[in-house]
Amino acid sequence: MALAREFVRFAVVGAVATAIHAAVFALAIETTPIDPVAATAVAFVVAFLAGYALNRRWTFASRANPVAQLPRYLAVQLAGLALNAAIMAFAVHAQRWSPYAGLALAIVLVPPVTFALSRSWAFRE
Repeated sequence: MALAREFVRFAVVGAVATAIHAAVFALAIETTPIDPVAATAVAFVVAFLAGYALNRRWTFASRANPVAQLPRYLAVQLAGLALNAAIMAFAVHAQRWSPYAGLALAIVLVPPVTFALSRSWAFRE
């Protein structure tokens, strides 16, 4: 039961981080002369830090050293990005599926992988 609760919390944090990313991006491009590529980088950093803090405290209730956990969490997030890109390349280029089919496949596959890595490695005590 604790595993299911953690996964639901992880999903909620992912949704919150996605909303933060979108909000920071929109605020940046609507109120400053920033380039959209730079804006998405800024938005990623803000959403990444929010996701880290929320997952550390709420999802996994970790009390371990945050200095050790932050780079591991970044590695997990980058692994998720790489897996997402690989799934998209497979779906769109190798299988010639719709990009939306690739997106759907990534939505189903990437969160459980990043959850497992976060739980077993990034936020381990």
